[in-house]
Amino acid sequence: MKSLVLLLVGLGIGLAGGVIYFRSQQTPPALAPVVEAAPAPVAAPEPPAPIVTKPAAVVAETRPEPVPAPTIKAVASETETEAAFRKTIDLLLAPQFSGQKHQLFDQLRTSGQLDQVIAELKRRATDDPTNAAIPTTLGEAMLNKVRQLHEAGADVNEVGILAMQADQSFNAALKLDPANWEAQFVKYSTMVYWPADPTRDNEAAQKLSSLIDQQEALPQQSHFVQTYVALGNQYQKMGKQDFAEATWRLGLTKFPNDPTLLKKLAVQK
Repeated sequence: MKSLVLLLVGLGIGLAGGVIYFRSQQTPPALAPVVEAAPAPVAAPEPPAPIVTKPAAVVAETRPEPVPAPTIKAVASETETEAAFRKTIDLLLAPQFSGQKHQLFDQLRTSGQLDQVIAELKRRATDDPTNAAIPTTLGEAMLNKVRQLHEAGADVNEVGILAMQADQSFNAALKLDPANWEAQFVKYSTMVYWPADPTRDNEAAQKLSSLIDQQEALPQQSHFVQTYVALGNQYQKMGKQDFAEATWRLGLTKFPNDPTLLKKLAVQK
């Protein structure tokens, strides 16, 4: 905002003093009685010149320009947007929302907000370093960004680096909470898309199998079916088709109407 400069104009007014006039006296004829002349009357001083005030139009010109009122509506709108974004992050971190993140991440990816989400989660991880849900969700956000970059034809190295950062984020979450279901599932289920490696593939299969055992001790939740799908996929990648089908059939005993498992087994017939 440009500064407003007020110009102060000083008005100098000269006041003229009164002028006194003297009359000269005349000498009378000889022997004539001397008559003292009366003093000449002193003229009254002239009144001081009136103070000339600045015309109203000129005074108006020196008044400061009015300062425009702040755009309260725009600020309020920005605040509402920020509040809505914070609620979205809170929802992503809510434990009861664990099985429904996929849909919300799809919306965030479509709306181009993934970078903003990643930045906010990194900030929260710094502020709350003992909350395992934050690095878990950060890893998921990074994997969604990997998908976005891959679909856009981004550089392979850039995609690979981001995928490694996501994996490190899951490791950070599991260091805080080794039994974190979500961090285990996402980390090891996505290994099916990594290049074949016997050591890594065996580790993924073992971890997913242990996760199924962990689920047995917990109240059944609908998203637990994904572990059976992921373990079967990992066995299939490793060339163990019998193990894959056995895993999917085991999943059907727990989730008999799951369309993914039914489709997996129908394809194998």
